[in-house]
Amino acid sequence: MKLSRRNFLAGLGVATAGLLQKGGLRLRQEEDVVASAQCLFPLVFIHGIKGSVLSRPQGGVRWLTGWQAFGLASPDLSLPLQWHGVVQQSDGLVAQVPLRTVAWQDIYAPFLNWAATSNRPFRAFAYDWRRDNLENTEKSIQFLETVSQENGGVRIQVAAHSMGGLITFVALNRRPDLFHSVLFAGVPFRSTLSFLEDMHAGTATGFNRRILRPQVLFTFASPYSFFPTEPDAAGLVELNGDRIVHDWYSADDWARQKLGIFATSESDHVGAEQLEHLRRALDRAREFRDLLVFEKEGPIRYPPIAVLASDRHPTLSTAVRGGPVAVRGWDFHTATREPGDGRVEFAKAMPPEGVPYAVHKTAREHGELLNDPRQVAAILEQLCK
Repeated sequence: MKLSRRNFLAGLGVATAGLLQKGGLRLRQEEDVVASAQCLFPLVFIHGIKGSVLSRPQGGVRWLTGWQAFGLASPDLSLPLQWHGVVQQSDGLVAQVPLRTVAWQDIYAPFLNWAATSNRPFRAFAYDWRRDNLENTEKSIQFLETVSQENGGVRIQVAAHSMGGLITFVALNRRPDLFHSVLFAGVPFRSTLSFLEDMHAGTATGFNRRILRPQVLFTFASPYSFFPTEPDAAGLVELNGDRIVHDWYSADDWARQKLGIFATSESDHVGAEQLEHLRRALDRAREFRDLLVFEKEGPIRYPPIAVLASDRHPTLSTAVRGGPVAVRGWDFHTATREPGDGRVEFAKAMPPEGVPYAVHKTAREHGELLNDPRQVAAILEQLCK
């Protein structure tokens, strides 16, 4: 989920036009899409990174409100750097529900509205997208078990977006008995470099450049699982085009290449506690990414799988050291971009080799892939046949 200034302003224009046309009333018209009675299996939605509301247990939303998107509030979302074995310490925030809208900008609202009225059991798995994805996977399995038990032990159809698809695939490999079918939308199965720009240069959430600045993202465990595992295919190049060999799962390599917080003005003050956190987060992320494979051995028989992806938006695949528009040493805009959805390259949104799947294309960008209820309903119905 990426709430850019451009999308935010575009949403403002649409909302303003609606106000003028409706005499001051903001009315949202959505297509009436009715699910087929043939598909009555429970449907579970698993959102992507940044895709759920985070709040304190006693109340008070920390992510994401309109005030925060306008830059009028920037609560600290940093996770504690301390780990207890393989578990990162909690800051007490709780994932509540998937994000529907922020101000006038739709996030998952069109899909959620359709799913809630689709004449079938529907549940959404909300998780803390900042935390370790191995932990998130275990919680997703527990959630799916509960949904299955509540519906007589039947298998479940899952629609998963972005990082939620990575979690879903690992859960599928571990518990194929829970799944009827899966729709993967914009999932970086074969890695992606696009989140490096967030972690290194920082990107705006609406008009807010502080709430997810690189120093905050550094404390999260989940984003590290996006990166390639092969050092000679790291996606980093010199200005002359030569490849840079880089191990994304080595804390020493992050420091050596001056990536993320190692490139900020405070980089001389990166301490032992921060390095130890990074090592642990990278170890967990590598363990998680190593599970994103086709299971050749064992009893796994993959259920019907569909992929929803776009090749209509130039997508970052290479960062150039010392390029002409470099930010703290790295240029994310000069290198040729690949066809994708703006976050994930089309070719890398495909499941591991050996996994059977059908591909459905869309012109929508990454954060809006599921926001065409008619297309999504048709795909999910086809998976039920």
